[in-house]
Amino acid sequence: MKLSSDSFRNRAAMPTVHAAGGGNRHPQLRWRDVPAGTASFVVLCLAADRPDGDFCHWSVVDLPPTLSSLAAGALSGEEETMLDGVPLRQGLSDNGRPGYDGPGPLPDAARHYIFRIYALDVPRLELPPGFSCADVLSAIYGHIIDEAQLIGAYPNK
Repeated sequence: MKLSSDSFRNRAAMPTVHAAGGGNRHPQLRWRDVPAGTASFVVLCLAADRPDGDFCHWSVVDLPPTLSSLAAGALSGEEETMLDGVPLRQGLSDNGRPGYDGPGPLPDAARHYIFRIYALDVPRLELPPGFSCADVLSAIYGHIIDEAQLIGAYPNK
């Protein structure tokens, strides 16, 4: 499986519109070469090079297997949201906010943000209301068929 974006290239700077102080809109994402047997997708965004460990900026679950992209900013900042009439669920970021919670300005250096998509063999994950990335990672264990990732950097230095 492959993950790409029209918003930024892999390992390149993310535009400010995708940051907390610049619009806080999730980037456009597109995936292809989906494996047979995929029943749903999960998308996560993690800041992975923080000294205090991974930080979750976004989790969206129950994306249907017929979907192959998300337009930039297509999902609202609510736990329960709709996309083209399809109900989706978004978890809480590690800041405790539902939906996409973009990177903020950092005084020391640019950080890397990993957008990861998982193809799963189940159509819906069993998750509690107000679920976290940790809840998602526990729920997908044993159900991952394939995964792909895209890395962006912020701030733009």
